Amino acid sequence: MSSTPPLIQTGSVSQTNFQPSPINPDWILEGNPVANALTLAIAPDQRFSCAVWECQAGRFKWVFGLDEIIHILEGEVIIEEAGSQKIIHTLRAGDTALLPAGLTAYWTVPKYLKKFAIHRSVKRTFLQRVLGRLRRLLGLQKAE
Repeated sequence: MSSTPPLIQTGSVSQTNFQPSPINPDWILEGNPVANALTLAIAPDQRFSCAVWECQAGRFKWVFGLDEIIHILEGEVIIEEAGSQKIIHTLRAGDTALLPAGLTAYWTVPKYLKKFAIHRSVKRTFLQRVLGRLRRLLGLQKAE
């Protein structure tokens, strides 16, 4: 008799069995922001997941390769959107934000940050992929 795996995946933000989730060393601007993460659930098609992520004090760049909704559980983060305008968001425990795929932002974690995150991979259209490739070939966009 074969057993059917459960359809519902469960997890808890209070779990402590985090795994190292290092920040790209080229993106670290100040301090030593050590990061850890724990994936709580992943959809069967791999395009949707949720996790808990924590980080020690530091400042770093982050380039979002997927859509991310975050809910701050502990601590504080100051997020500055990259670009010509200086747009800054300060998020504390209880705050929520949507960070879209393609966003480049600068994160400052004053002491410690723990967030719950929901990720959705974004499937680019054929035209978007072709235009991105052309931009990189023409030197108008760096490959991330």
